[in-house]
Amino acid sequence: ARKATNDPCSFVLVSTAEDALEDFVTPLGDFKALKRDGERILQEDFPSLSYTILQMGRYDENFVDEGLDVQYEEPVARNEDNPKNKRKINRRDAAKAAVEALTDESLLGKKVEVFTVER
Repeated sequence: ARKATNDPCSFVLVSTAEDALEDFVTPLGDFKALKRDGERILQEDFPSLSYTILQMGRYDENFVDEGLDVQYEEPVARNEDNPKNKRKINRRDAAKAAVEALTDESLLGKKVEVFTVER
């Protein structure tokens, strides 16, 4: 996070795309419910913060090359025609996207899915 003299803190929440992982039970509740709750809390309960929510595609170093073009899209519901776990990203590209989101004004106040596409 960064803070300018009189500006609110910019906050980047790195989350997972809705279909990147299966839902599972944690000691604190269902994973996807906790994920959604964290995103909602940032958006609704901290109006003084500027933020970006990055919902990362499934991490994959084995079959997704590093350095591919990173895509940012509004989250969309998946269905049978648009199968789960299709969008992936290399962990290093995900880390770069998180850092770049701190200064990318086009992402401020948005929730976006982040993934890469083969060239």
